[in-house]
Amino acid sequence: MPGRIALINPTKFLGNLLLAGGLMQSLCRSCQQQGVELLIVLDESFRDLFAGALPGARLVYYPRRALSRGFTLTGARRWLECVSQIRAFAADLAFTIEEDSVCHRLTHLSGARRKVSSTVHRYHFGFDQVLDIPRSGRTPGEGSIWYSFRDVFAALKLPVDANKSGEPGYVRLSPPAPDPQLLARLTLSGFTATGRVAVLHAGASKNYKKWPEQHFVALGSALIQQGYEVVLIGAGALDAEVNQRITQALANSAQVCVDLCNKVSLAELASLLGLVDIIIGNDSGPSHLASALGVRGVVIFGPTDLAIWGPLGGQTTALQHKQACAPDCSRHHCDRRYACLDSITPQQVLAVLALQTTATHIDAQTDRHTDRIKK
Repeated sequence: MPGRIALINPTKFLGNLLLAGGLMQSLCRSCQQQGVELLIVLDESFRDLFAGALPGARLVYYPRRALSRGFTLTGARRWLECVSQIRAFAADLAFTIEEDSVCHRLTHLSGARRKVSSTVHRYHFGFDQVLDIPRSGRTPGEGSIWYSFRDVFAALKLPVDANKSGEPGYVRLSPPAPDPQLLARLTLSGFTATGRVAVLHAGASKNYKKWPEQHFVALGSALIQQGYEVVLIGAGALDAEVNQRITQALANSAQVCVDLCNKVSLAELASLLGLVDIIIGNDSGPSHLASALGVRGVVIFGPTDLAIWGPLGGQTTALQHKQACAPDCSRHHCDRRYACLDSITPQQVLAVLALQTTATHIDAQTDRHTDRIKK
């Protein structure tokens, strides 16, 4: 391996980072063993969540939030600091596993002896090598984006397995248990965690990923009737508006849920997920985070390619009804108003959750039986 490697991966998508994180951890371990210096660039919003997850790597954070406010002296200064840290590292190899412009621009500016792009479809100029790594139409059984990320590492002759089996897996995170201050804040918001807890995430970065709000209302009502404490999560103004409408609709039927939108950080959300029983959400970062942490639940998919972007956690079930739409429907154009999303009913989600509960009980009984035999 080169003596100094820079992985430029400041993706703004939490799901992408979680899916690639196991491979990044593998690279960290190998670099430590072989005495190779490693620099990794992450989006600053993931700083606390990934604290301690990439041992041995020098971490640089891209100030996306500051830059999103338009041109300011603070934003410009922080951007220059980010680029300066990357250039000062003087990498022998700088590469990116994403297709977005920020990753490629920072790779261009890295000053590395060898700069590598991960796609032939965009951003050819200024790279020493452009890898032809497909993201769709892949070999059956290797459709997940995890395999595309893996192939980038393999093409550069870097370690590629996130686990001994070589099977796809998320980054390994170890969030701490909720501390007293977080629990106090959650309590003030109405969260009790005295019984079973169900988390709902009705937000998403794109409209074509959003399950209808009325379905979340019906699902939340059914879960409350089953004895769950229902908690809404999210971040940003749009998620807050969605949650407010869902909360109001449930209140109109004399049912109450807790809205934690914009009240917990990503790292705190990871801690919070350790207290919940199930999560139901759209195809989004929080659903991938819950899947990575082993939380049982359901992810709702619309026209997005499930084979590529589906969750990897064994306790997560993805629901998708692409057959409800016309064959020529796409993420950005649908004549049937995304019937693929609307046709997934709350009853179907509840049925999946019931099957998961049954399977969990069977597994627990099997484990107890196995333990008795061993004794």
